[in-house]
Parts: sequence; C-alpha cells; structure tokens
Amino acid sequence: MSNVVSWIPKPNNRIVMIEVLDENDRSEFGSESANEVIAWLSRNPLGKRVVVTNWFADDEDASPIGEPVDVTSIVLASLAAGRGRSE
Repeated sequence: MSNVVSWIPKPNNRIVMIEVLDENDRSEFGSESANEVIAWLSRNPLGKRVVVTNWFADDEDASPIGEPVDVTSIVLASLAAGRGRSE
C-alpha cells in the first residue's frame, strides 16, 4: 500500500477535542484523550453528552472546524459493553 496517495492532508495545527457536556450543553470536561474522557464520564454518565470537535489552532488562538459530532450513544454503548466483560 505504499503507492497510496493521501488526498486529505492532516494539518499539524489541528486538534481533536472530546468534551463531556451537561444537560444545559455546558462543558464539564474536555481532553484530546478518549481514555481520559471515558474514565471521567464513567463515574457519572446520567444526562451527559459527549461531542467531538476539530479545532484549528495557531500560536495565539483556536477556532472550531465544522460542527461538533455527538458520539454519546457510541460511548455509552461501549461503557455498557465493557461492564459486562469479565476481567
């Protein structure tokens, strides 16, 4: 696959932020690490939403690229599946 050309370059100044929002869509927690967000959310998931947003950042400012994507149902299903697993 070394002959595949990427036509969507990943800019070095892009940040993918994952946030936990409360019932009023206020941010309660955010991180670039999915593991940190899932660990934080697993303590109290009731009434929370999880959104992923791309950000363009330079030395002085950051601004969102596009709309946030709501991934709450995916994250909650993963948490529920993980609780049913024997360790």
